[in-house]
Amino acid sequence: MAEIDSETTDAIQKELRGVLPAGTLLQSYELVSVLGQGAFGITYLARDTTLNRDVAIKEYLPTSLALREGGTMVLPRSTELAEDFVWGRDRFVAEGQTLTNLQNVPAVVRIFDFFQANGTAYIVMEFLSGETLDSRLKRQGRLAPAEIDRILWPLLDGLEQVHNAGYLHRDIKPANILIDADGKPTLIDFGAARAAMVGRTVAMTAIFTPGYAAAEQFTSARQGQWSDIYGLAATLYHAITGRVPPNAVDRMLDDTYEPLRLLAPEGFASGVLLGIDAGLGVRASERPHSIAAWRPILGQTGPLDATATMVVRHKAGTEPAAKRRMGMWIGLATIAGLAVAGGGYYFATAKPPVSQQIVNTPSAEEKAAEEARAAVEAQREKDQQELARFRTESEARQKADAEAEAKRKADEEARQKADAEAAVQRRAEEAARRKSEAELAEKKRIADEANQKAEAEAAAKRKAEEQDKRAAEATETALRLGLPDRQHLQVALTALGFNTNGTDGVFGPRSREMIAAWQRKQNQAATGFLTAAQHQALLREAAPAIARFDEDEKKKAEEKKKAEEEAMARGSQPAVPITPPTVASGAAPPAAARDGLWFGAIDCKSSGRTAVQGMVSGGAGSLLGSGVTIRLQITGESAAIAVRPTNEGNSAGSIGSVSGSRVVGSGQINGNISGRGVYAQGSVGGETCTVSLVGP
Repeated sequence: MAEIDSETTDAIQKELRGVLPAGTLLQSYELVSVLGQGAFGITYLARDTTLNRDVAIKEYLPTSLALREGGTMVLPRSTELAEDFVWGRDRFVAEGQTLTNLQNVPAVVRIFDFFQANGTAYIVMEFLSGETLDSRLKRQGRLAPAEIDRILWPLLDGLEQVHNAGYLHRDIKPANILIDADGKPTLIDFGAARAAMVGRTVAMTAIFTPGYAAAEQFTSARQGQWSDIYGLAATLYHAITGRVPPNAVDRMLDDTYEPLRLLAPEGFASGVLLGIDAGLGVRASERPHSIAAWRPILGQTGPLDATATMVVRHKAGTEPAAKRRMGMWIGLATIAGLAVAGGGYYFATAKPPVSQQIVNTPSAEEKAAEEARAAVEAQREKDQQELARFRTESEARQKADAEAEAKRKADEEARQKADAEAAVQRRAEEAARRKSEAELAEKKRIADEANQKAEAEAAAKRKAEEQDKRAAEATETALRLGLPDRQHLQVALTALGFNTNGTDGVFGPRSREMIAAWQRKQNQAATGFLTAAQHQALLREAAPAIARFDEDEKKKAEEKKKAEEEAMARGSQPAVPITPPTVASGAAPPAAARDGLWFGAIDCKSSGRTAVQGMVSGGAGSLLGSGVTIRLQITGESAAIAVRPTNEGNSAGSIGSVSGSRVVGSGQINGNISGRGVYAQGSVGGETCTVSLVGP
C-alpha cells in the first residue's frame, strides 16, 4: 500500500475537523462514516439499529456561526452569533418537518425522521446508491436524448408536488441529482434553510452555484417556483451541451447564452429545447411561473425552424487542430536537433579518465602537436556552431513558410465562414423583421381592443354615475328640505371644513361640490345629493355650529323686527302685524300671518343666481330682483311662485342675474312652507330652477 505523505494527512484531518467519530450513537442511529461536509453542515452514513437499514443523516453545523466543543456539543462562536445560529436551527428543523410530508413524491429523497441533540439538529433521510449527475457529466461529457427523457419527466413530477406543498428546493444543480443504475433521478439536498440563513446574516456566504442559480437568488427579489425552474433548466442545458450556462448575473449585463433552439442538437424534441430556453429566461417574468405552465412547452414535438440554426464560432485564442499538431512537431524536431548537437559536442570534447593519462613533461614537438590538435578542435567546434546556426535558420524559414501557408488557408476559411455567417445573419434579420412587423400588428390590435374596451367601460361608468346622481337627487327631493334645513346643512358643511361660501339656504354648484367632498371623506358615493341618513349625520357632527347659527339668526330677526317696528312708528312703512294671529291647534295659520318683508334668491342651472326681496300683504306679494319678478301666493302650508322677466310683462323673456347671466322664459312652480321659509323647485323657461325665500 502506498504511503500517505504528511501534507495529505493534514488536509484530511482539517477537512474532517469537528465531525462526530464513527460509532457515535444518535438516538437509534449509529454513525458509520462521513459522506460529505460543507459550510452549512455535515452528512453521515449511519445504521438504523431499530429497522436494520442504512440511512443518511444531515447535521446542522454552519461553520461560520458555530463549532463543536467537547467532542459532541455544537455551540455558537459568540453571543453575537447565537441568535442567528438558533434562528437557522429552527429553519433547519422546519425544513425536515416539511419534507417528511413528501414521502411518496417521485424523484425526491425520502425523509424518515428529524430531531434535536448535542445543541443542534439532525435530519434522517433515505440512503441512495448511484452517482450524481455531476459525476456522470464529468465522466461522460453529455447525455443522449433518451437519458435526458429518463431524468426530465420524473424530476418534473416530483418538483411539481414539492411546489404544490408550498416548498422550494432553491439549489437544483447536477451535484444535487442522484442517478441510479437504471438512470432514474432523485433530487437531494434541499437548500431552503441554507438560503434563508444567507438572506439573514452576513456571516453566511452565498451557497448558490454560478450557472445554475437564477438572478433573483443573488438579490433580495422574490423567489418562487420560477427560481427552481431556472435551476432545472440550467442543469438540463449542461447535460445536453456539455457546458454550464453563463452566470445569470453576468447575463443581465452581457448575455452570451447560446439558445438550444439555435444550436439544435440532434435527436432532441423541439419542445425540450424550446422549454429549456424558456426556463433560462434571465428575468423571472420571462420564465414559466409553474411546472404546470412549463410542461406544455417541453411537450411540443414539431420540428425546429431551419432558419433558427447558427454557425458556432471558435472562441478567441483557439486554433485548428492541424496547426496545433504542426507546431508540436516543429518543436519536437527542434528539441531533437539540439539534443543531437549537444551529444556530438559531448563526445567530441570528452577527455579520457585521469587513470589513463600519463603524467610527464611534454616536449616541444608534443606541445606543437597539442596546439595543432587544439586548433583543429576549435575549428571543428566553430564548424559545428555554424552548422547549427544554418540548421536553425533553415528550420525557421520552413516554419515561417508553413505558418504563412497555414495563415493563408485560415484566412480563406475565415472568409468563407464570414460569408456563410453573413448569409445566415441576413436570413435571421429578415425573419426578425417579419416577426417584429407581426408583433407590432398584434400589439396594435390588442391596443385598439383595449382602447375600445376602456371607452365602453368609461361610457358605462358615466351612465351609471348619472343614474346614481338622478336617484340621489330624487332621494333628496323626497326629504322636502326647507330653507332652514338647507341653511343648517351649509353651516354644518362649513364647520366641518367644506366651505359652501354662504348660508343662504340655496344649494348651488358650490354647495353640491362640498356635499360631494364630504361624501368622499365618508367613503360614500359622491353624488352631491343627500340621503336621510347623511342629512342626520351632518346635523349631528356640527350640532354646536348649527346651534350658534340659530342663535345668531334669532338675534338678527329680533333686530330686524325692532327696526321694522321703529320704521312703522315713524310712518315709513305700512302697518304690519307684529304678532301673528292665534291659530287653532292643527289648523294652518292664515295667509296674513306671513305678511311682512320676504327675501331670498332664484337659482337656475345655467344662468346662476339672482337675489330678490319684497313685501307680502294678505298672503301675496311681489319680490323684485335684477331683471326678474317673483309673485308669491301663500295658502296654508303651500306657496305658489310665478316667475317672469320684469322687462316684458307676463310674456316669455329674459331674467337677469346678479352676475349678468340670463334665464330664458318664465313659469310657475309650487313649493312648501317650512318654518319661516319657502322652498320650491321646478321648470322655468325649459330649465330647472330653485327658489328659496325667507319671511317673517
